[in-house]
Amino acid sequence: MNRKSKLFAALVAAFAAQASMAATVDYHGYIRSGAGSSTDGGKEVCYRLPGNTFGVGYRLGNECDTYGELSFDAAMGEASGINFKLHTMVAFGTQQLNDWEQSTPSWRQAWVEANNIGSGALENATIWAGKRYYKRHDVHMLDFFYWNSSAPGAGIEGIDVGFGKLSYAYLRNGEMDWSNTAQGGYNPDVPNGGRKSITNHDFRIEGIGINPGGSLELGVNLIRRNNLDGVSGKNGYALTASHNQGNLFGLGGFNNLVVQYARDAANLDGSGKWWADSNYTFRGWRVFNHTVFEPKGSNLNGSLFVGYEKSGEQPGQNGDSDKIWTIGARPVYHFTDAYSIAAEVGHTEVDPAGNGAKRKLTKMTIAPQLSMGKGFWARPAIRAYYTYAKWNDAAKAAGSVVCTGRDCGKAGSAFANETSGGTYGVQFETWW
Repeated sequence: MNRKSKLFAALVAAFAAQASMAATVDYHGYIRSGAGSSTDGGKEVCYRLPGNTFGVGYRLGNECDTYGELSFDAAMGEASGINFKLHTMVAFGTQQLNDWEQSTPSWRQAWVEANNIGSGALENATIWAGKRYYKRHDVHMLDFFYWNSSAPGAGIEGIDVGFGKLSYAYLRNGEMDWSNTAQGGYNPDVPNGGRKSITNHDFRIEGIGINPGGSLELGVNLIRRNNLDGVSGKNGYALTASHNQGNLFGLGGFNNLVVQYARDAANLDGSGKWWADSNYTFRGWRVFNHTVFEPKGSNLNGSLFVGYEKSGEQPGQNGDSDKIWTIGARPVYHFTDAYSIAAEVGHTEVDPAGNGAKRKLTKMTIAPQLSMGKGFWARPAIRAYYTYAKWNDAAKAAGSVVCTGRDCGKAGSAFANETSGGTYGVQFETWW
């Protein structure tokens, strides 16, 4: 065998070994897309209340973009009894305007985990490193990620401490420059990149059994400034307590009660403000309850949410803070395993700090749909919808209540001088 043949054979063997190591590949993700119009004409519009911190608001019939996340996870192999797995995710989004829309994908996740790393307390523990959606918690009905310290980092999770599972993550976020519109707004060549950054120490204990069918999760996020010498910054901390109750009152589903508190450079969701300087102050807390009900044998299921938040920057100025509260529901009635009709109604108010007038938004949607099953989480779902929203003058004066495009990043031209509006359209949503 000549030298070239030997080299070719070695390459084939290497690729074959790699393919064997990563023989098990998981493909999963999330996608939504649709089309529609406002009753005032033009593209469909969405409705957001300026100052609302409970996600995007009630999202049924209130999403104006195409968005997707594509994940590929591969079992890489085993050494000394330790299993290695790779996780990747690419996300993309468009304005949902035309048949051809250029999108620059974002690498949202790229991390590796190693499990079965020891015995005793470490028997079911995992070590990981990379860029990760770290233990995110959300309320789907509002697209509200209330606990989300996601970032590049590393950690260990699932340490058995007897009464629960302990996890620690070291996470890093830093200065970004959004001046380069040619690259979707982000300029990777920041002349002074890294001048400002924070380290997030994320501690959690999960699975604390405190009552039949109920468990408690507790978390602390310690935010520490990590700037270049001579650049001011701020520390902070956030606290989260979450109680999850399964099959509440025999209605199936779950009930989740959450209380959160944050100071200074920490956000209520456990993330950090890398841009905060030494003069920045913040204090906030919120409490909310999220219920999903799915009674066994019933054709009716749905979701309920109620929440209140009081938070603000520079609270020393008259001790005032923004106050936000919201309440909403999404019941779904299933005629068959495939045909159903969903309704959603939500009301949100923002009472800004100072002398600002209270902003109000009420949004209602009706959506006949086809879905792959009777469950509340059954997807794919193809739905037609009509949405009606009403807001007050204070909300209109505060900013773009009516918006469109990716993440509602563009002010809608419909209903510019009005305090109510309607939208109709079709949408599919799926995850797998």
